Amino acid sequence: MITFLLVIHNEKARNKLEEIYIQYHRELFITAYTILKDYHEAQDMVQNAIFKLSNNLEKIIEIKCKKTRSYLVIIVRNLSIDAYNHKKRTAYIPFDEIARNGMADNLNLDEHVLRIEESKEIAKHLADLHQPYADILTLRYYHQLSILEIANALEITENNVSVRINRAKKVLKSILEKVGVEYEETI
Repeated sequence: MITFLLVIHNEKARNKLEEIYIQYHRELFITAYTILKDYHEAQDMVQNAIFKLSNNLEKIIEIKCKKTRSYLVIIVRNLSIDAYNHKKRTAYIPFDEIARNGMADNLNLDEHVLRIEESKEIAKHLADLHQPYADILTLRYYHQLSILEIANALEITENNVSVRINRAKKVLKSILEKVGVEYEETI
């Protein structure tokens, strides 16, 4: 936090942020910790909120007022909820746990590692796609949304979603072929 404050050249803004942090850090931490149940993540959310606040510092007229307190708590709460949801979506299952559940018999470790490497290579080239194509592939295969869910989220028809997915896959395939990446079409 101190490093961040040192980067701010405007002394008035730096002092204001420091005063806000001193005044509200405990309450903001409690709000974040209540949602995340992790000490370090809660600290990160408080710092992220102060960083986010630094971009909108002109909105804070009076530091010690209910309006400022509410504004900060809402920022921390939203950041914490986003972090919690992100953590929930990206579940990590250790290989040992897979083995204990009997799923390791069906899993060839070499194939698994190759698939992971292939996925990383594909993800690298998603940035080369037209943004709507990259978005639709991400929703479909990373977030594993159904075509109906994607249609509702993007407010387009299911048929349009299917067409975009097929077009995006073709474009991605051609990009991968140009750079010499061979892959099994699992997407």
